[in-house]
Amino acid sequence: MKRIAVSQRRDAIAGRDETRDALDVRLGGLLWTLGFLPIPLCSAVAAAQGDAAQDARAAADYLDALAPDGIVLGGGNDIGQAPERDSLERAALAYTRLHRVPVLGICRGMQMIHVYQGGDLAPLTGHVAVEHPVTGEWLNHGRRTVNSYHDYGIPGDALGDDLQALAWAEDGSVEALRHCDLPWLGIMWHPERDTPTAEADRKLITTHLGANP
Repeated sequence: MKRIAVSQRRDAIAGRDETRDALDVRLGGLLWTLGFLPIPLCSAVAAAQGDAAQDARAAADYLDALAPDGIVLGGGNDIGQAPERDSLERAALAYTRLHRVPVLGICRGMQMIHVYQGGDLAPLTGHVAVEHPVTGEWLNHGRRTVNSYHDYGIPGDALGDDLQALAWAEDGSVEALRHCDLPWLGIMWHPERDTPTAEADRKLITTHLGANP
């Protein structure tokens, strides 16, 4: 069973004096049902020392110790809202670049791939808690309807370095992308939030992350 590290949202809990990493249970459950072993990542590892260089080394050592077979960068938090999570995800992408293991970026996770590659995000309207069509030859039949839960996106003419757009929303924003050389794939919709999970997304995840037979 392949081990898939999964990044989590990071939230300060009012009235509890706690900061928590949190993972939508549907995402972990989906990965398990598809034949993967989901391993949630702890963002505090990338902030334990209080020194940027030391924390970056700690995050790299953490990923080396886990030795995941793939990484899912999940949703939640705008980039810049949780710097510790941002640092951990950058370390995760550096790990996958070195070891060439697959990355699947979901929503914010796709945004992180884009930002990591030098891209910028732009505010969007009409993309929060709705469904809308996306188009692209990469999709089955060139078109499908997906859920949408983001208020920032990627302009169609401003991709990060070495990235290729695969699908677009009607407003021209990028809804799926991949790296031209590395096994990095990003989608802006949330497969785990659909019940049942769309067969196209089940196939996408198992194909990209390489589920064991």
